[in-house]
Formats: sequence, structure tokens, C-alpha cells
Amino acid sequence: MDTEFFDHLYYKLEGELIVLGNDVAFYAARLAAISRALKELRERVMTDGFLTDREEVMFFKFIKPRFYMLYIYEVELHNLISGVPRGTDDMVKDYYLSELAFIKRFYSQHSFLYDYYQREEEAMDNAFFLRRNLDVLLPDVAGAVVIGVFDDGFCTNQDYNFAKFRALEKLQDYIIERVRLIYIRPEPVIPDVLLSRGRLKWTDEKIKLVELAYGIFLSGSLNNGKLEIADVVHWLEQSLGIDLGVAYRKFISIGRRKNLSYTKYLDEMREKIVNYISEKDKYVPKSFRPPR
Repeated sequence: MDTEFFDHLYYKLEGELIVLGNDVAFYAARLAAISRALKELRERVMTDGFLTDREEVMFFKFIKPRFYMLYIYEVELHNLISGVPRGTDDMVKDYYLSELAFIKRFYSQHSFLYDYYQREEEAMDNAFFLRRNLDVLLPDVAGAVVIGVFDDGFCTNQDYNFAKFRALEKLQDYIIERVRLIYIRPEPVIPDVLLSRGRLKWTDEKIKLVELAYGIFLSGSLNNGKLEIADVVHWLEQSLGIDLGVAYRKFISIGRRKNLSYTKYLDEMREKIVNYISEKDKYVPKSFRPPR
């Protein structure tokens, strides 16, 4: 299984979506970009196949849902935004809360499968993610057929639901953020002792922060890895008061480094930490040093 191809295809798609932006006017263009990537994904799978059942399971459990989640999220987000009532903040809040309740009901209706997804269990993987075990009469698979997801040779019993779980988690985060913006003070309450310090701001090169963002994302250090690079970038931008622009393009420039390490900034950080600890050790009596 060519994981390098899948990763490259995903980062390419991610770059296209970042360039298009989140404006509703580009909704169709975003769906078209995702559809093209899914088609390319399918063509590669149908051409190369899988060497083992485990490879096939991993593809339909993690890789395809990673792509298809984006499509489902775009559709769900568009429907959500289109339904926002024109009225008071209370009306908008009630609308968002009802949507959160709908998501919660979906999780409850699929409680066994959602728990399986969250715990990353494996006992039923063959039944769920091998194409030869596909049962088109299952309710969830039938639902996929209705919305045009089903494609002979590129569908399993539960890859659609795993993609939808990821999409709804992302949508849930979006809704919670909307509610927070309406009802929580725009400026956080900061203790007086910290007021003189101001907000933390990133004052180094942007490319370094992008390198750090991808390091955090690829390490799966946030939300058990169940998020996208755009979420990490947004979090860093909001926290550090910086606009990273098209982060993907900056990441591409990292890959083009000829005579330098791909992880130049992270290497520098490691070196500084090692030097710092080494310098401290010089002045700490051996009897006070913790065991290693």
C-alpha cells in the first residue's frame, strides 16, 4: 500500500482547500476538489489493490475516511450555515444547540460503532472494512447508496460511518466555537498580574511555526490525532496572534530544502534544550542530580 502517495494526495488537496478559503461562494469548488481527490484515490486502489487483508482494513478504516470526512463536513457545514435563523442571539444559540443535540443523537443511535471508533478497537475490523464482506442491505450502507457514496469496489460496511464520525466531531467543534463567540466575552478575563505582559505573539519566522504545526499534527499529540492540520494551524494562529496564510505552500518549501534538514527548526530546538541541560548540570552537585 503506497502510503506516501496517499499522504501526498491529501496534502495536495488540503492546499487546494486552503487556497479556496471558507467562503460559501466556493462551496461547489471545494466539493469538486475533494471529489477529484477521491476519484484519484479510488483509481489507485483499483489499479494496485492490496497485498494483505490488513492493508485493506487500514485503508478503509483510516485513509479513505480521512478524505471522505472532508466531503461530508463540507456538506454538513453548508447545511448548517444555510439554516442559521435571522434573528436574536438567543434564536441563533437555540439553533446551534439543537444541531448539537442532533449530533449527540446520531452518536447514540450508533453507540456501539461510535465506541468502537473512539477506542480504536480491532475485533470486528474484517467484517467492517473488507470489501468482500460488504452487505448492501445494512442500513448504513443503504444510506450511503442514497447519497451517492456507494461505489462498487470502493466501499465497505463501515468506512462511511467512520468518515461521518470524524466529520461530525469537526462540525461539533465548529458549532461550539460559534456559541462561544456569541456568549463569551471577546476578551478573556486575565488576572491583573498578567495584564502588563499582553498576549503572547509569535515573533520568529512563519516557516518555523508551520514546521512546528506539522510536527504536532503528524505526532498525533492533540485530540488523540483526530483532527486535521488546518485545526492545528488555526489554534496556533489564534493563540499567537499571527496569520500563517497558506500554510501548505510554506510546508512545500520545507520539502525543497537542499542542504538543510527538513526539520531545521525542531533540530535547533533540540540542540538548545540539550545545551541548556548540559550547562545546568555543570553547576549542580552530583549528589543533587536525579537518576537517569
